[in-house]
Amino acid sequence: MSSAKHLKTLSEDELGDFFDSFDLVFCDCDGVVWYPLRDFIPGSAEALAHLELLGKQVTFVTNNSISSVKEHIEKFEKQGNLKIDEHQIVHPAQTICDHLRSINFQGLIYCLATPPFKELLVTAGFRLTEDGGTGIIRSLKDLHEAIFSGDSVDAVIIDVDFNLSAAKLMRAHVQLQNPKCLFLAGAADALIPFGKGEIIGPGAFIDVVSQSVGRQPTALGKPGEDLRRLLLDRHPEIPPSRVLFVGDSLASDIGFARASGYQTLLVLTGGTKMEDVQRLPADHPQMPDYLADCLGQIAPTSAPNNPESSNSDSTHLT
Repeated sequence: MSSAKHLKTLSEDELGDFFDSFDLVFCDCDGVVWYPLRDFIPGSAEALAHLELLGKQVTFVTNNSISSVKEHIEKFEKQGNLKIDEHQIVHPAQTICDHLRSINFQGLIYCLATPPFKELLVTAGFRLTEDGGTGIIRSLKDLHEAIFSGDSVDAVIIDVDFNLSAAKLMRAHVQLQNPKCLFLAGAADALIPFGKGEIIGPGAFIDVVSQSVGRQPTALGKPGEDLRRLLLDRHPEIPPSRVLFVGDSLASDIGFARASGYQTLLVLTGGTKMEDVQRLPADHPQMPDYLADCLGQIAPTSAPNNPESSNSDSTHLT
């Protein structure tokens, strides 16, 4: 039986205590604010506006590297009529850029990620190497060219790459045998919901490379330990207990947030169903503190209790 409190069952006084218990909100986007690659979830814009009215700080923590930071901001403005500043978006490509700047990195990068992710790195002034070989492996010669051709790099970055191949992972492994080569990761989800089920996420491929080279990456996307430290350092004046983390994934959002000491709110418009929560023991590290059918239940006039679920026929990157 779930030990999470559902917002719709709270009394007016209990709701007041809930809102008084946090000053800062970290909020996922896909499956929480909008349906993945689709429109705003009914009530979510009103909920975010209500949080702003209450004086709460809101930062959006996303693993979606298919869309750039700019595209996230444009979607907030066009669909939600909300003005969100760039500093309010925590995006794996941006956190990696910030990290590279902080260490004054100037070397060559081998990046396994989406085109928008790579574009952000290039725009920020970093140099990326191209994939070696023709991309199609028909012989051992092709494989050798794909793995060993091209310049040596000073950093390997792995995020979501829908064109990932065994040869790319092998090339990353070869480069990372140099102990001076940095190993960085963005989104590190083991699984990502896709359509009516789940598919392998970037975390599984990151683990393959980690095991092959015998070291862990600096992980700057959810649920990475380095992102956890970054978020804690971002607001040193606010204790973790005064932070509410809103997400739709038990592992990437709720487990990540609880390990950081945050309060947690799971919404059921994305990758997690009520049955998933009910199967958890009461003391499970992924058990949320609060539940909501949708983010709109935060607003005074709640959105429909059962908005269209993104569990059907939609792509999801937490």
